[in-house]
Amino acid sequence: MAIVGARPVSGIGLLGRRSRVRPQPARQVRRRSGAGRRRREMTGSSGWLAVITAGALLALFYLSQSAHVAATGYEINALGERVAGLRADQQQLIYRIAEARSPAVIERVARAKLRLQPLPVESVTFADAPATDRQSTEPAN
Repeated sequence: MAIVGARPVSGIGLLGRRSRVRPQPARQVRRRSGAGRRRREMTGSSGWLAVITAGALLALFYLSQSAHVAATGYEINALGERVAGLRADQQQLIYRIAEARSPAVIERVARAKLRLQPLPVESVTFADAPATDRQSTEPAN
């Protein structure tokens, strides 16, 4: 018995059925502008080489910056020590100047090194100020 519109069984395909033929989609024309391009992916050794090179460059940059910071820190410490030494020298000089200005040291140096003697009191005379200066310096009553 034959059924109208039935296909004959040929035994091709799974379970004895013939596989259905699918039509191929029409190929699209490639665009020349960059609008529809696929992103190019880095694969293989060239991609890894680029990543390793970039990492090495970043590591070298980091090391150079940290070495520069460390060198600057050492320089700052050395300058701080120098400033402290110069301040100590300044304090010693201020002390020596104050000591040299003291009347006791001046008299001792005058007697010992210069062999000077104090004047007798009777040989010292003081000059009187002129009368015009005395009136101008006295406060008005």
